[in-house]
Amino acid sequence: MTKAYMIVDLQFGSTGKGLIAGFLAEQYRPDISVAAWGPNAGHTYIDQYGKKTIATMIPIGAERSASVMIGPGAAIDKDAFFAEMAIRNLSAKKFFIHERAAVVTDEHRKEEAGLVRIGSTMKGNAEALIAKMRRGRTLAQDDEDLRPFTISANDYRNRMTEARVIAIEGAQGYSLSINHGMYPYVTSRDTTPYQVMADCGIPYGLCRPKVVGTMRTFPIRVANRYNGAGEQIGTSGPSYPDQFELSWEELQVPVELTTVTKLPRRVFTFSDIQVAEAKMHMNPDAVFLNFTNYLQSIPNNNVVMYWVKRMENLGLKVCWTGDGPAFRNVHPVANKEFTLD
Repeated sequence: MTKAYMIVDLQFGSTGKGLIAGFLAEQYRPDISVAAWGPNAGHTYIDQYGKKTIATMIPIGAERSASVMIGPGAAIDKDAFFAEMAIRNLSAKKFFIHERAAVVTDEHRKEEAGLVRIGSTMKGNAEALIAKMRRGRTLAQDDEDLRPFTISANDYRNRMTEARVIAIEGAQGYSLSINHGMYPYVTSRDTTPYQVMADCGIPYGLCRPKVVGTMRTFPIRVANRYNGAGEQIGTSGPSYPDQFELSWEELQVPVELTTVTKLPRRVFTFSDIQVAEAKMHMNPDAVFLNFTNYLQSIPNNNVVMYWVKRMENLGLKVCWTGDGPAFRNVHPVANKEFTLD
């Protein structure tokens, strides 16, 4: 059976999926890296040589994979796709786009302008998928620019079956799932592993991916929105009952900006309720606990291992911790082996 691993987010997003995706791609050198993102995704990786990659359309593992596949559930921003391919110096020959992937247009972006009230990135992702549901001619197979990269559903499936190792990169976070998150303050699709498999066009009988769940010590939400007069006109939503919102000053760390919109993120205390729900729906085989450097305000030399034990008490196996943005900041946890077997 084909071996595979899938990276998903156990919180609100921005937990370090790009970082662990790059770290694992260095280790496994997948035959295929596959994603089905929309332009509202944003992942970052700094490799062991200091090269920084920001991905919005193309999987982080692309440089270290034999081929890159974009699934039928994707919503492709063509400008971002081609710009990222050029910036990352990726060969066009390694790309294969499923014929049914949706394509984002300027009209789709305009239609989402009203979603500022829920903190949307307004990148056209939802409208592109709606157009696909309405049988609009806005698919990769219909687009002149994307057609050279587009393959049939049958060819796509056959390429999947020939792979030895597949890296599957999810986007957004569990609590942003349109089915399981804090509706209406959610993204336009489900973010759980079974939906990621479907969006990536991976046959159900081909593999059972090892699921890597990412999380951070202090989860974030994207920014609330304000008009020019400083009046709040939109919010990214509430928090869980067992958590509360913090300020970046209280954490004694620099303000974080979102990858896509470049607005200040909101930051919260950790929620056991959130993680319990995510564990049920995501069922991670391994966990990457990131942003342990944000624990610096807690005067305890063993605080990181305390958090690892805390996650174990919640039924999670923490295989790596992270304390920065780069490859060198990912630290395997002793006696917590992760394998694809």
